[in-house]
Amino acid sequence: MSATIAPSISPNHAANRLRREFHMDGIVQGVGFRPFVYGLALRHGLAGYVLNDANGVTIGAEGSPEQLASFARELRELAPPLSRIDHFSERELPRDADPDHNPDYDGAFHGQFRIKASQQQSAATVAISPDQGMCEACATDVANPKDRHHHYPFTNCTHCGPRYTIIRRLPYDRPHTAMASFAMCPRCAAAYENPLDRRYHAQPVSCPECGPHLSWRSGRGDALAEREDALHAAARALQAGALIVVKGMGGYHLICDARSESAVARLRQLKRRQRKPLAVMMGSLAEAKLHVTGCEDEWTLLASQARPITLLRKRINDDRFSESRQSAAPLAEGIAPGIPYLGVMLPYTPLHQLLLDACAMPLVATSANGRGSPILIECEAVVRELGSEIDGILDHNRPILHPCDDSLVQWAGGRRQTLRLARGYAPCTPSLKQAVKVPLLAVGAQQKNQLALAFGRQRIYSPYIGDLHSLPMQGHFEQTLATFRDLYDLKPELLVSDRHPGYLSHQWAKGYCREHNATHIEVQHHHAHLLAVMAEHEIMGPVLGVAFDGTGLGDDGTLWGGELLLANVEGFTRVAHLQPFKLIGGEAAIREPVRQLLGLLFESHSPEEISALDIPAINKLPLERISNLHQLWRLGRNAPYTSSIGRLFDAVAALLGLVDTPDYEGEAGLLLEAAALQLAPNELPFPLAFGLHQSTEGPLHIEWAELLNTLINERRKGTSTARLAAGFIRAISALVVALAERFPGYPVALGGGVFQNRVLMDQMVPALEATGRQVLTSETLPLNDGGIAAGQLWFAIHHIATHQPVTAGCATLSES
Repeated sequence: MSATIAPSISPNHAANRLRREFHMDGIVQGVGFRPFVYGLALRHGLAGYVLNDANGVTIGAEGSPEQLASFARELRELAPPLSRIDHFSERELPRDADPDHNPDYDGAFHGQFRIKASQQQSAATVAISPDQGMCEACATDVANPKDRHHHYPFTNCTHCGPRYTIIRRLPYDRPHTAMASFAMCPRCAAAYENPLDRRYHAQPVSCPECGPHLSWRSGRGDALAEREDALHAAARALQAGALIVVKGMGGYHLICDARSESAVARLRQLKRRQRKPLAVMMGSLAEAKLHVTGCEDEWTLLASQARPITLLRKRINDDRFSESRQSAAPLAEGIAPGIPYLGVMLPYTPLHQLLLDACAMPLVATSANGRGSPILIECEAVVRELGSEIDGILDHNRPILHPCDDSLVQWAGGRRQTLRLARGYAPCTPSLKQAVKVPLLAVGAQQKNQLALAFGRQRIYSPYIGDLHSLPMQGHFEQTLATFRDLYDLKPELLVSDRHPGYLSHQWAKGYCREHNATHIEVQHHHAHLLAVMAEHEIMGPVLGVAFDGTGLGDDGTLWGGELLLANVEGFTRVAHLQPFKLIGGEAAIREPVRQLLGLLFESHSPEEISALDIPAINKLPLERISNLHQLWRLGRNAPYTSSIGRLFDAVAALLGLVDTPDYEGEAGLLLEAAALQLAPNELPFPLAFGLHQSTEGPLHIEWAELLNTLINERRKGTSTARLAAGFIRAISALVVALAERFPGYPVALGGGVFQNRVLMDQMVPALEATGRQVLTSETLPLNDGGIAAGQLWFAIHHIATHQPVTAGCATLSES
């Protein structure tokens, strides 16, 4: 298929016309780039062609020097909103013959501009666009009774809709997508083939006459209603308090009335998720503002086309807001119990918008898969796993080829933080200034796993995969990797993993290298956290890196997590760390924070002395159990040392009575944050401070003993939990500022999950900047373990640059 127009300018003398070829790569397919070029050529009166190939977009244009110069400038300045040009090149073409001996070459410039059919090539480099939320123009069409897309749940155009979740192979054309089996009706075909229509080559383009449609099914999968009747049946069920499953863009959601405590409790029971916060989908920004508060940056983030789940402060029920909240029924407390934030998202597909409009209420929307299982993308799997527990399935017949979770973001320290990189943002495809010499694969961490690849001048960060603790999740890991290997015909020659031998990603990388004769290198966990920050800011270091998280294997065999590293792309020096303490029971201590508290106290107290401290979390334990735990601590059996700030957060939360058995990772820190935010306006955080001890050799030690004793004594005196929690978080902030002062002259890079604490970031970042320090954080990449693969990849890119040639084999290389 090709489209043509005649130049709309007066004929120029042949001698005044030149021919030029332009090539662009990046996100230039599936985003309206060719019709944009077509319209631009029309305005400038150029002859020639534009085409997609596996490496991007190629343009041949003939016109006067002035026309071509203006055309080239506007190609870059006026590109479509969802596009991204990573590399732009141009070259002069002779007028008489095709330099590549193409007999059609000269005819391509004969008095017309054409959109030529896409070309398939063996090696693909074009960037895949993430799925995008519904644009305003499509929302208008869906709401317009006179438009043929009125109330059509799958309305889209070149500026919105699914991309990654429906692609089979490159280039991104309809036969290569999940829409291949849907033959377009004449009106959709006309729009699809008209370069001046915004649905030109929008691969999922369809309408009620020819496209996918809804079905309402029982929990057993039986079809009960179709099309718009299915939507209204689902809405009636939700209004009656039902728990249903809805097929979205990248997977199935469990959905219920966000105002109903009983419905939310039922959802939690089904998900086996006692307290972990649930996301709420609201029909509009105005509705969201009835339930949460935010600054302009937060509202912009929430309403952006990526439509991420955005963590916002719950609105307080007081007289100041009574008028604005008269029309807003309260949300169920069970959605996010005990914490000050609510995860909110706006509808990102017409289906979600139509369902919210029909229900006229906010909806809890969480992934339908069970804990430790991949996202569900097929109705058969929903019926098999949930059928007996749900009241219905709002299904549709457009296949989901690749699962993709909802992205999660927040605003902290005056900047965006990405907590989960997925729909709307991933695949994330930043380009490289220089091409890598061999294909690279970084396999990420054990938790919050994501993959990172590099080949040529292209980097790819996969969507969020999850925790690799089960066989199904390992299968999801391998399937995600296979997706990108197949799309780009990749055979990684160098793999990089975390050093922890127990990580399944590490084990998989070693196995792959043995099987495929590839090279395996390792990067220390906290170095990778900081490398991810460097990768986002395109720097090689050195930086003063502050890596605070739960745990990661350190070079000395202990579990690190409270580290100050002088780091660059080649290696690091550990210049400070938290004074280590023992995790009694290893992983069991993470599930039972009182063990972490005891691990701290046993360093200076006997079991009898600890029993006299009157700490409620410890008082619940029989004396015999305390004695047994002390024996394990003394003998060091399954009691590894850790320097983790994240584990210190857990211990302090247990000390203050905020957590017993955590329901989800990071709950202790979040509850400390919630307590700190309860500080009354006339109260100040209790003054707490860490000590710093410089040993004769080696790094600074961050001493916690005095701080812990002060917390114990003040709690017994009756000092409020809010003051103590706020004081502890402020002490962490002051610690980072004090450490930075000891190592002047470096940018300060912050990495690790501890810095997801908004109270901490809102204090610490301004305090560091007030001293004149540049503060670097991850904003578009996850700052938690989801960013580890990006850091590993950044190391591998520069490892190749400094260790050429790369030799095949399974040898493990370490950074210097």
